[in-house]
Amino acid sequence: MSTSIRHRNALDLTQLEDSIKRCSAKLRKLQRFWIPLQKHAPRLVLSLWIIGVVASLFTQCYYHWLFMAPAICVLIVLEMVIEEVQTDLLLMTAETRYLIDLARGLYAGQAAGAPATAKTHRPRAASIAR
Repeated sequence: MSTSIRHRNALDLTQLEDSIKRCSAKLRKLQRFWIPLQKHAPRLVLSLWIIGVVASLFTQCYYHWLFMAPAICVLIVLEMVIEEVQTDLLLMTAETRYLIDLARGLYAGQAAGAPATAKTHRPRAASIAR
């Protein structure tokens, strides 16, 4: 095997490891913000809605909904977007880990020579029938 192929595999492995570090860092930052938001956002949306309804009943004025409704929508959309980004980062991290495992396995197999193949022994149908 030529040294350029080994160098390319080592380089690919290094790039994959750097990629997983970046994805993990982004995921930690997102979760630092997301976990408290996930905990408080539903209560905040419900609170804004109840305050808006009570204010509408007592004042018979509906102008406060110009602020309440967009705030509620922003919170709901923010939850959905962050959930999608978190899912994407988790999938990218899992895929990168798989590629790292695959690259390490191939690189180790190439360095040690051809991988040994295990021959499976299948019993004959006649011996099974007995």
